[in-house]
Amino acid sequence: MAPGPAAPILPLRVDVDRLDARLLPLGMGMGWRSFSRDLLEPLPQKVRESSPLAAPEAEGPSASAFRFSVQPGGYFGARDGWRFQVFANGFGGPLLGGVAGGPSSAGGAQTGLRLDYALGDLVIGAFGRFGSLQAEAGAVSDVGVPFEGRSANGTLAGGGVLMQFSKPRWFVGAALGGDALTTDQPFGISSSNAIGARYSTASVGGSALHLATHVGGRIRLSDRQVLEPSALLTLTSLSLGGATVFDGFTNRFWSVPASSSTVGTADIGVTWRAPLPQGRNLLTPSVRLSWLGAGFLGQVPPNGVTDGTALATTLPAGPISQSGGLGLQAGLAYTLKDNTTFFIRGGAGFYGAGTAWDVGGGVQLRWGGAPRLSAGKARGSEPSTANP
Repeated sequence: MAPGPAAPILPLRVDVDRLDARLLPLGMGMGWRSFSRDLLEPLPQKVRESSPLAAPEAEGPSASAFRFSVQPGGYFGARDGWRFQVFANGFGGPLLGGVAGGPSSAGGAQTGLRLDYALGDLVIGAFGRFGSLQAEAGAVSDVGVPFEGRSANGTLAGGGVLMQFSKPRWFVGAALGGDALTTDQPFGISSSNAIGARYSTASVGGSALHLATHVGGRIRLSDRQVLEPSALLTLTSLSLGGATVFDGFTNRFWSVPASSSTVGTADIGVTWRAPLPQGRNLLTPSVRLSWLGAGFLGQVPPNGVTDGTALATTLPAGPISQSGGLGLQAGLAYTLKDNTTFFIRGGAGFYGAGTAWDVGGGVQLRWGGAPRLSAGKARGSEPSTANP
């Protein structure tokens, strides 16, 4: 008997899952905004005793070269000498709504070092930045084999330069920097000739260029209160390398292409501050209410995967969760008589898809610049008269 015709080879079904291409750029943008809040925030400082804004010492002559200000905006205006600042912050929250599976989020922690020199109203300095970033992708459940939720863990390091110009009634600042980034690229594959999904994690490198601007004004409410309408605008341009994974069951190389994208963020609102003398020190609480926004400027990185031949897939993508929301921040700064300043802050962003959080704090040291009072003057001379 002649053999029958060979059974046709059934077509192989393949499903591929990768980390959403928008997660890491958005996470980097959120991290830079959080970092910029601490980097460009003018901390309250007592004024030089020779300043026309210096108030007479209520407790008599002092060996300190710094005085309280006769108006609240004076604590944020003219400066002198060197300053070294160490700060750290953390952030997190939802970034993308789910389409095929659950929502995705990102978070991280970072440390900053800042060294600057102030001469009057002008401040010029440099900074360093070190941190980690984690992106969490939701599970995918509408394919043949469900994929688990995946995460990408990255580390970054970099630095840059900054410049600020601050008057008692207005201020402007800018920072330009860059980071080198190493992160995971999680990858999942399922096919009809195997049971379950196969997972692998490749490591990819990248680089980011950052820009931040901070501009605003100060409205005097009273001798101890000031209102600051202001805007913090940031840009992050991220380039990530591609990753290729070989899968034996499909006998193919699957590739996540390299990508480049730019993310912009905005924090536009008003801050209330109240510099309050405490003995010879200064306590400054603050509260900020603002509109928060984030999104891609220009091309969005493609959410695709290829097998190196003719097959290419584009995965479903959900909406950006942080495209617009309400921000609420509170802070507290404590300035010692030598202008050493400790500060903490914390807040949240309220979006339709959930709540994001952002906290930070640090210390600023100051030296040089203002002349010290002579020993004779410290023992008994009268302090200078304020000239508001």
